[in-house]
Amino acid sequence: MSIREAFRVFSTLLRSRALLRVLFAFQEFSAGEAAVWIAVSVFAFQRGGATVTGLVLVAQLVPAAIVAPLGATFGDRMRRDHALGLGYAIQAGADAVLALALWKAPAMAAYAAAVLASCAITLTRPVHNAILPHLAETPEELTAANAASSTVEGAGVLVGPAFAAIGLAMAGPAFVVAVTAGFLATAALLTFRLPMHHGAGEVEHLSEAPLGVVADAVAGARELRLEPGAPILLLLGGAQFVVVGLLDVFYALLAIDVLRVGESATGILAAAMGVGGLLGAAASVTLVGRRRLTTPMQIGLAVCGGALAAVGLFAAGLPGAVGFLVACGAGRTFFDVAARTLLQRSVPDEMLARVFGVQEALVMLGLAVGSAAAPLLIAGFGNRGALVAAGLLLPAAGLIAWPRLRLVDERAAQPGPEVELLQRIPLFAPLAQHVVEQVARNLMRVEVPSGTRVIRQGDAGDRFYVVGRGELIVEADGRRVATLSDGDQFGEIALLRNVPRTASVTATEPTELFALGRREFLAAVTGSRVSAIEANQMVDRRLDELGGAG
Repeated sequence: MSIREAFRVFSTLLRSRALLRVLFAFQEFSAGEAAVWIAVSVFAFQRGGATVTGLVLVAQLVPAAIVAPLGATFGDRMRRDHALGLGYAIQAGADAVLALALWKAPAMAAYAAAVLASCAITLTRPVHNAILPHLAETPEELTAANAASSTVEGAGVLVGPAFAAIGLAMAGPAFVVAVTAGFLATAALLTFRLPMHHGAGEVEHLSEAPLGVVADAVAGARELRLEPGAPILLLLGGAQFVVVGLLDVFYALLAIDVLRVGESATGILAAAMGVGGLLGAAASVTLVGRRRLTTPMQIGLAVCGGALAAVGLFAAGLPGAVGFLVACGAGRTFFDVAARTLLQRSVPDEMLARVFGVQEALVMLGLAVGSAAAPLLIAGFGNRGALVAAGLLLPAAGLIAWPRLRLVDERAAQPGPEVELLQRIPLFAPLAQHVVEQVARNLMRVEVPSGTRVIRQGDAGDRFYVVGRGELIVEADGRRVATLSDGDQFGEIALLRNVPRTASVTATEPTELFALGRREFLAAVTGSRVSAIEANQMVDRRLDELGGAG
C-alpha cells in the first residue's frame, strides 16, 4: 500500500466519531497518568528524598501488576464501551481520593491512596486496546487506529509533564491530581456509550458471582498458553518497558554524571523520548496495509536498542544524546504499533481484553524490574557500559523470538476467500471484520469423497460445516429433507441447542468442506447479540424443515 493510500485509510478512519471520542479520552488518560506520576513523585521526594520516592513508586507498580489481569476481565464480561467508561470513572474517583489525601491526609495515607490510583490506571489501557478492532472496518484501519492511538498517547506523555510542571508551580501536587480527576470524568462520559460494530462484546455477564472475575482471569491465562505466539508477543512488550524503567533512572545519570550538563537536562532527555514516540507513531503509517509485521517489529527493536547503545558509545554532548534518544523513542513506538496490531489479529476476540490485561501487568512489572536493575547494571558495567547493555536487551530478545514470531505472523495474515465465504452466511454477516477473519483462520479444510456420510443422526455434535464446493443431501428419520451445495452450511443445531445431531448429511459427489470446531463456533456466534438472534432463528427454521425433529 502506498503512503497516499495509507493516509486515505487514516482520513476515512478519523471520520468515525466513536474513534475520535475514544482517542480524545485516551489522550486525557495518557496525560493524566504522566501528571499524577510526577505529582506523587514530587510529594514523596519533598517528605523523604530519593529513597522514599523510589519505594513509593515501586509500591505503586507491584499491586497494579496484580490488579491488571483481574480488572481487564470486565472488558470481556460486558460491553467494551461500558467497561471503558467504567474504568475511566473508577480512575477519576481514585484520583479524587488521592487529591484529598495529598492535600490534607498524613503522608502514609497519601501513599496508600497513590497505590489505589495506580491500580485504577490498569483498568483502562487493556480495554482501550481491545475496543479498537470494533471501531475499524478492515485490517488496514485497525493498523491505522493503533498508530493514531500511539500518536495521542505520545502527545499525552508530552502534555502531562508540562501540565504537571505548571500545576506544581501554581498550587502543588493535590491541585495537579484534582484537575486530572476532572479530565478523567470527562473521558468516562465520552466513552461509556459508543456506536460499535456488531460483535463488540454485546453480551454482558455481570450477573455472575464476584469470584467469576478471578475465574475469568485464570481461564484467560490458561487459554493464553494455547494461543500460538501470544505469550512471546506479551513478553517482548514487557521487555520494552524494562528498558523504559531503566531509562527513568538513566536520564539523571546521563545528564549529571555522563554528559555533565546538570540535573535540569534530565527533563530534556525524557522529553526527547516523547518526541521520538510521536515520530515513531507517524512512521507507523507505513505499516498500514502490511500483512506481515515481524520485520517491522524487528526494525523497531533494533532502532530502539541500537540508539540507546549509541548514547553510551558515542554521545559526547547534550545534542547528540537528544538525537539518539529521539531515535530510541521512535523505534520503541514503531515496534509497539506493529506488535499490538499483530496481537489483536492473533487472539480470539472474547479474550482480547484479558490478554491486554496480562500485558498491562507485564508493563508494571517491567517498569519495576527496570528501575531495580539500573543500579546493578551501573555497578557491573559502569555509567556508559550500563547504557550499552540496556540497549542490547531488545535486539537480543527480538532475535531469540524471531522464529516464533514468523509463525505467528504467517498464521495472523489475512485469510483469502474463506472470509468472503463466511460473510455470505447470515450467522457471520453481522460480525466485525476482524472477528470473521479469526473464524476463517480456524477453519479446517476437509475433502469428502462421494458417498461419505459426514454427519450421522443421533451422534454428538462437535463441528460446524460450510460447503466450499460439491453437493450433499440431508436426511432425517430416513426421509430426504434438503440438498446442500456451494456456500450452504450445516451442523449448527447440535452446537447451539446442545442436542444430538438431528439429521444425517451425506456427500453425493466429491465435496470440499470447511469445518469449524465447537468452541470457536460458539465463541463467535454467541459473542454478538445480533448474530445470536440470527442463529436461533436459523435453528428454528431448520427444525421446522425437519418436522420438529430433535
